[in-house]
Amino acid sequence: MTLDSKRHAVDGLCSIQEACSFLSLGKSSVYQLMSRGEIPFVFVGSNRRIPRKALVDFTERILEQKQISLSS
Repeated sequence: MTLDSKRHAVDGLCSIQEACSFLSLGKSSVYQLMSRGEIPFVFVGSNRRIPRKALVDFTERILEQKQISLSS
Protein backbone atom coordinates (compact mmCIF):
# COMPACT_ATOMS: atom_id res chain seq x y z
CA MET A 1 0.00 0.00 0.00
CA THR A 2 1.50 3.32 -1.04
CA LEU A 3 1.24 6.53 0.93
CA ASP A 4 -1.46 7.80 -1.44
CA SER A 5 -3.58 4.67 -1.07
CA LYS A 6 -3.30 4.88 2.74
CA ARG A 7 -4.46 8.47 2.65
CA HIS A 8 -7.36 7.54 0.37
CA ALA A 9 -8.39 4.83 2.84
CA VAL A 10 -8.77 7.53 5.50
CA ASP A 11 -9.65 10.59 3.41
CA GLY A 12 -11.61 8.98 0.59
CA LEU A 13 -15.32 8.66 -0.01
CA CYS A 14 -17.54 5.84 1.14
CA SER A 15 -20.89 4.48 0.06
CA ILE A 16 -24.10 4.76 2.05
CA GLN A 17 -23.78 1.09 3.01
CA GLU A 18 -20.24 1.63 4.31
CA ALA A 19 -21.44 4.65 6.30
CA CYS A 20 -24.27 2.56 7.77
CA SER A 21 -21.80 -0.07 8.85
CA PHE A 22 -19.37 2.48 10.29
CA LEU A 23 -22.09 4.27 12.28
CA SER A 24 -24.11 1.14 13.15
CA LEU A 25 -27.22 2.82 11.75
CA GLY A 26 -29.76 1.86 9.13
CA LYS A 27 -29.99 3.47 5.70
CA SER A 28 -33.04 5.54 6.64
CA SER A 29 -31.20 7.07 9.58
CA VAL A 30 -28.13 7.89 7.48
CA TYR A 31 -30.28 9.48 4.76
CA GLN A 32 -32.11 11.48 7.43
CA LEU A 33 -28.82 12.75 8.87
CA MET A 34 -27.68 13.74 5.37
CA SER A 35 -30.94 15.57 4.63
CA ARG A 36 -30.60 17.52 7.90
CA GLY A 37 -27.05 18.51 6.95
CA GLU A 38 -25.44 16.67 9.84
CA ILE A 39 -23.43 14.43 7.50
CA PRO A 40 -22.15 16.04 4.29
CA PHE A 41 -22.19 14.14 1.02
CA VAL A 42 -21.40 14.54 -2.66
CA PHE A 43 -22.88 12.97 -5.74
CA VAL A 44 -20.62 10.78 -7.85
CA GLY A 45 -22.80 10.29 -10.87
CA SER A 46 -26.18 9.47 -9.37
CA ASN A 47 -24.71 7.89 -6.21
CA ARG A 48 -24.20 9.69 -2.93
CA ARG A 49 -20.80 9.39 -1.34
CA ILE A 50 -19.80 10.49 2.14
CA PRO A 51 -16.29 11.66 3.01
CA ARG A 52 -14.79 9.24 5.54
CA LYS A 53 -13.51 12.17 7.57
CA ALA A 54 -17.10 13.44 7.88
CA LEU A 55 -18.08 10.16 9.54
CA VAL A 56 -15.21 10.45 12.01
CA ASP A 57 -16.09 14.09 12.73
CA PHE A 58 -19.77 13.20 13.18
CA THR A 59 -18.88 10.37 15.56
CA GLU A 60 -16.68 12.69 17.62
CA ARG A 61 -19.51 15.25 17.86
CA ILE A 62 -22.09 12.72 19.06
CA LEU A 63 -19.63 11.28 21.56
CA GLU A 64 -19.16 14.77 23.02
CA GLN A 65 -22.95 15.26 23.16
CA LYS A 66 -23.44 11.69 24.42
CA GLN A 67 -26.60 11.28 22.31
CA ILE A 68 -28.01 11.52 18.81
CA SER A 69 -31.50 12.57 17.87
CA LEU A 70 -32.92 10.72 14.87
CA SER A 71 -36.37 12.27 15.12
CA SER A 72 -37.41 15.26 13.01
